Amino acid sequence: MQQSTLKANIEKRSEFSVPGLRWWMFVFFILVMIINYVDRSSLSIAMPLISKDLHISPVTEGLILSSFGWTYALMQLPGGWLVDRLKPRKIVASSLIGWGIIEGITGLANGVSALIGMRMLLGIFEGPVQNGANTSLIRWLRKNERARGSTLVDGGGPLGTAIGGVLVTGLIIWLGTWRLGFAAVGLLTVLIGVLAWVFMRDNPADHPLITEEEVKYLQQVDVENETEEVISGSAIKYFTRLSPWMLLLAFFGYDAVLYGLLTWAPSYVSKVQHVSFAMTGIWTFVIFGAGFVGELFAGQVADRLIRSGASVNVVMKSMLGFAGLGVAGAILLVNHVTTATVAILLISLANFFLRWGGLYWSVPARLAAKQHVGQLTGAMNFSGNVAGILVPILVGWIVQTSGSFLGVFVMFAIAGLLMAVSSIAINYSRKLTV
Repeated sequence: MQQSTLKANIEKRSEFSVPGLRWWMFVFFILVMIINYVDRSSLSIAMPLISKDLHISPVTEGLILSSFGWTYALMQLPGGWLVDRLKPRKIVASSLIGWGIIEGITGLANGVSALIGMRMLLGIFEGPVQNGANTSLIRWLRKNERARGSTLVDGGGPLGTAIGGVLVTGLIIWLGTWRLGFAAVGLLTVLIGVLAWVFMRDNPADHPLITEEEVKYLQQVDVENETEEVISGSAIKYFTRLSPWMLLLAFFGYDAVLYGLLTWAPSYVSKVQHVSFAMTGIWTFVIFGAGFVGELFAGQVADRLIRSGASVNVVMKSMLGFAGLGVAGAILLVNHVTTATVAILLISLANFFLRWGGLYWSVPARLAAKQHVGQLTGAMNFSGNVAGILVPILVGWIVQTSGSFLGVFVMFAIAGLLMAVSSIAINYSRKLTV
């Protein structure tokens, strides 16, 4: 019976198979990350209208924008555990449907407390998703493809924010209110959640569209993993070593700038540079589109250099260290220019370098044993999202007390330097034991 079933699956696969399915899978993960960041950034994009409608001060804006991070950060460690236990397909599909519902009903909020509550619920449902996507990478890509794959998946973040700038702005203008705009985006998210359940598979060999050749190719993932020592014990023991701590610090610096731009860039463009709401969407697309280009560039260059024989350690230290310095330099220059166009282009350049940090998502698999990757990834993302909680509030406080973004960009430059120094201190070529 089992042999006949296996034969039927092989015949079905040969008839309907899709060459290079692993890359189509990661195209789908890009879609997941795009909608993740469309939903995540929707409040930031609509905030100039919401703050006017509900009479919200900059400090309160910062509190609302930070509230997503409170629960999102708390979900990283249990999220990593859930992904390791329940597998990515269940986590990604259920999370998408859950946060789509929350996004849709956010338009019903009539005050600050309701907005904070909705954002906290959104953080709960979105929390495990990127961990799930990153964990799938281990099954769907070989080791020499993972830098490219991690940046491909993470690249959906800036692309989603860029698309969100145009999509959310367009929906609000078309539907006449920010409330209906949230409902439309929420419905789209739920539909993608259903698609995730239909299309995803945790084990590539179980996918009905995969070719036999690709099954054999991806079986080498198991061979590569078998060369690793199977390690028992808790992942917490990794933190007796320097590299995991430096990874957490580097990701903290990275996310400090990422969340700062994600939550406040639209308001900066609208309120400081006096750009119309419609044009704010266009400039948001430019800023975060530059980040998407930077992320793809970094993944391609890193994989190509490693495949050519360059040391993993040298490649990762050089690229991530240079990225942090690029962020610091570009963002500081914003304080010394006088035109809106140049200021926004410098922010776009900073975001181009910043998103080289998508390479961080390939680091836990380089440092940890395979059964601990999800937990180390969750710890890394938790660290970054602590910055995601603090920075929006700090930005709101700086803007309200000083009346300008000058101090904000200095803070972002310091975060870029932290990213550079910590990245250089990591040993990327040494698999740690516990």
